[in-house]
Amino acid sequence: MNADANVVSLNPAAAAADADIDAMDVSERWKQYFKTVRRYGGLQAPLAKSLPKEQRLAASKELMPPFASTVLAFVFGFFYYLAKGMWKKGLVLLAITIAALIVVGSLLYMIGGETLADATRFLGGAIFAGMAPRDFYAFKVERDDGWMPVRPF
Repeated sequence: MNADANVVSLNPAAAAADADIDAMDVSERWKQYFKTVRRYGGLQAPLAKSLPKEQRLAASKELMPPFASTVLAFVFGFFYYLAKGMWKKGLVLLAITIAALIVVGSLLYMIGGETLADATRFLGGAIFAGMAPRDFYAFKVERDDGWMPVRPF
């Protein structure tokens, strides 16, 4: 294994720059999303944040992930991650989701918010739906197949 391969795997920006998005086995909508994220500097979108307000609003609309995939991640959660090949992050998110549901649900029941506690069942889907697009970008473009759901930038 050469040293350059290690540098690419440790440096998300270099991996993203080297990735050939057009050759990936994803839908055209995902390719468009990946190219847009790369154009604005990656997952943190630093180039979009430096734009004037009107252009920043237009950039935020461009940076919207495919809607259907977000819905699928909300409904299927861990199984969506499993189908996309991101099973490591899926397991970590599942553990985080279960822990969050237990803590938040218990706290709400203790303070008498039974109705709100019942609504926490949607929290898991919201966590998976919110994380799936950025995780899929990191998995495909930056070649990040790690366990950490949130990477240091």
